[in-house]
Amino acid sequence: MEITSGFLPVLKLRINKFLPMKKNVLIFLCSVQAVFSFAQTAPDFTITTTDSITKNLYDTLNAGKTVVLDFFYPSCQGCWYYSPIIEQAYQAHGAGTGSVQFWGINGGVLSNDAQIIAYRQQYGITNPCASGLQGNGGYVDSLYQSVFGTFGYPAYAVVCPDKRIYWNVNYPPVATGFDTYINDSCGITSGTTDVFSPASVSVFPNPANDLLHIRSENFVMEKTELFHLTGQLLFSEQTNDIVTSLRLSGYAPGLYFLKLTGPGGISCFKKIEITR
Repeated sequence: MEITSGFLPVLKLRINKFLPMKKNVLIFLCSVQAVFSFAQTAPDFTITTTDSITKNLYDTLNAGKTVVLDFFYPSCQGCWYYSPIIEQAYQAHGAGTGSVQFWGINGGVLSNDAQIIAYRQQYGITNPCASGLQGNGGYVDSLYQSVFGTFGYPAYAVVCPDKRIYWNVNYPPVATGFDTYINDSCGITSGTTDVFSPASVSVFPNPANDLLHIRSENFVMEKTELFHLTGQLLFSEQTNDIVTSLRLSGYAPGLYFLKLTGPGGISCFKKIEITR
């Protein structure tokens, strides 16, 4: 357990998220909410990157760009562990020269420009990043926590040109994991369910004490996984159907996450509660 000295000091608990890497999750996770937010409006902000370039979110979106946000801090094990995957995605989308921008936002444990520059050099990160202290990353981190609730690091989001945000997506990340949000979801009008998302998946009953039923409205669920809140994988099964059931009698009462993988490797999460 450690006290961090970020923009707003918070008490944190370090837990295993997806072994072997760790993801820092705020101790207030006992009141955890769904890890995805869809069809919300992204708050505006301005950052200054370690290259001394000022970027405003709404100005960038108004220019027709899609922005991928990566909230991180250098000592976060999951952040540097996954950085090559994020770099691969950044390069695949034109390395900032096309319609997709990748911005690194230093939150959590705040660093200065020199520390972020050293971090980028050490792990081969080439997308623009804003430090928490000099680049306004600390403010952005606090702003987004005030809107979406406390979150762990790394955290990723896709912001569409119309300012809709797909929050806390593609974790653990794969290089193509942002593609559906970038290519499809950002072009879908608000309210549609023609995307593999928590809104298109039903789980019932919830809470459940024995048999949990899962149904996808639009897409085949290729894989079903059950995780403890600590990130421990408890169950994994190739589903390849729009409906499936999961026997829960062998698991202790408490909160868990279902990870449902759909077409193209896109995943969504559903929070479930097991009771006795």
